[in-house]
Formats: sequence, C-alpha cells, structure tokens
Amino acid sequence: MRFPNNRAYHVIYDDSLADAVRYAAENNWTSIVPDIGVPAFSPEKVLPEERSQLREVSRSLSIGWGFHAAGDNVSLFSTYPPIRAGILQYFKQTINLAREISVGPTNVVVHAGVPPKFRKARNQAGDFTEIHHETYAKTLRESLTELIEHAFPHVKIAIENTGWTPLIRDVVRQLLPRGLRICFDIPKLYGPGFKIMEDDWRFIQEHRGFIEVVHIHDIDPTFGSHQVVGEGVIDFERYLQFLSELPTKPQYVFEVRPREAAQESLLKIGRLLEILRLDL
Repeated sequence: MRFPNNRAYHVIYDDSLADAVRYAAENNWTSIVPDIGVPAFSPEKVLPEERSQLREVSRSLSIGWGFHAAGDNVSLFSTYPPIRAGILQYFKQTINLAREISVGPTNVVVHAGVPPKFRKARNQAGDFTEIHHETYAKTLRESLTELIEHAFPHVKIAIENTGWTPLIRDVVRQLLPRGLRICFDIPKLYGPGFKIMEDDWRFIQEHRGFIEVVHIHDIDPTFGSHQVVGEGVIDFERYLQFLSELPTKPQYVFEVRPREAAQESLLKIGRLLEILRLDL
C-alpha cells in the first residue's frame, strides 16, 4: 500500500512517549508527534534521563519526531511583557526538548494565536486591530523570529493555518525567507458552512515550497474536525493531488485521536493513494 513517506500520528491519549514510539514502530508509522498541550508531555516533566532513553529507543526503532507546541491559552500576539516572556520561554523549552530527543532534523508546529478584539456598540466588530495593526504585526514578527533563531538549525518552526488573517499572512510571507515554514492543516481551510477560505488556500498554493508539515483529519457536521478520514465532508483527492506535486516531502501528521482511529485514517489514505496512483 502507498503510504506517505514521512507519516506520524498525533500523540495525545498514549500512556507515555516511550509507549508511543513502540506503537509507531509496530504499526507502519515512521514518526510521532506529541502535543505539548498534554500535561504529561510538558518539557519540565521530561527529565534528562528520559530524554536520553527516548532518543535511543527512537534511534533503535527508526522512529522520527515532530512536536506540536501548546496551542491553548497562549498567543504569540501577547504584548504584556512578563506574559510574553513566559510564553516565549516555554516555547523555547519545547524546542530544546525537540532538539534533545530527535536524532535527526525535526519541527515544532505553532499557532499564531489571536490579538485582542474590542467590539463597538451597534456593530458586529470593531476596528481596534486595524488601529493597532503595526503593534500586533511587530509583536508576532518578533516572537516568531526569536523562536526561529533559537531553533536553528536542528529544529524548524512551522506555523499552522489556523485563524489566519491578512495580518498573519503578511507576517508569514515576510518570515518565510528567514526560515519560517508552513504547517498545512487541510480541515482548517474550511470556514462556516464548510466553505474553503480561498485567501488561505491561495496563500498555501503560492508558497507550496515552504510546507514542512501537513495535518490530515476529516470534518463531520455533527462532531466537528479531527474525525476519521472518509467519515466527513472533505474530498481529499484534490489535496492529495496538490501534495503529490510538492518539491519536497513534508511530514504528514494524522491528527485523529486515539491512535487506533489514526491508524484507520492512515489505511484509508493509503488506499486512496493506490487508487489515484500518487506518491507523497
């Protein structure tokens, strides 16, 4: 069966990182991607001895790594000095964890977050973000640059297309030549009514050479995203065709939980790749 060359599952409900490495090796995965949003995977809880052990077991089983930085309750738009410093320090700890565990080059996926919004009376929105556009653009640009520089050269920072706005796309465009990479989450292309957000899709197509990570899962009208492939509304054929033509092969992360559901999704994508005669 035709599987993506670099394929990982999103480690959330596993008993431990070591257990995840062993499961991956036994079930057709080439890498794993723990989410730092899981309390047990927080960098300060993964002690030096465990890091060495994880590095060795993943080396012996030929399992690579990717990492998803904490995405809840944090924002790279934060302008409050002590909070901003704390967020960046925590992300740097995540980068250090990635560097110390992974034998080869790896990546850390981040979310931009959301700047404050202050709605005006008798309006659906306000113009606060527009008034302070340069402040928030500068904050996001500086935060990402600091992470890129800290991560270089062993770890690549990839920003996921979640909650993108013209401001975020402009900053991403500026930083791609400086080492930033894109995490293309297929279902995150869809907005209300399951309509594709064309500005995001156009941006990703135009910058296809910078795609480092791809997130695969489906969207169900009742249960939302992160569903088993084939059980939702997404037509994967168009995206697989696009991805098969990329100049470099990204890491494909199946963000379907638990891991048995990710396994189902991997098999379904494999069958679809066979039918379409595509290689990823």
